[in-house]
Amino acid sequence: MRRLIEVTQDDIDKGIVDCNKCAIALALRREYKTNKVEVWVEGGDPILRVNDDDLNIDSFMESDVLDFIVCFDNQTDMDYPSPKPFTLEVVE
Repeated sequence: MRRLIEVTQDDIDKGIVDCNKCAIALALRREYKTNKVEVWVEGGDPILRVNDDDLNIDSFMESDVLDFIVCFDNQTDMDYPSPKPFTLEVVE
């Protein structure tokens, strides 16, 4: 089953650079109705975890998620574009 999760402008505005309070983490909290979420990059791969389970991201979506994380984490740096809302697709 595929689940589409909207990462909204509100998530971007309210998120902070923290593995469980960033924009993607806020969207995951809302979608899965839990506070137990983590988002980070390991070895160049984005990792999304909800309730101790890693979410599966399609390989075509991994680069979009990674780009978003890099832009979000560096949004105060003028050399990076501002993060934009997007739809995250996970496979359950």
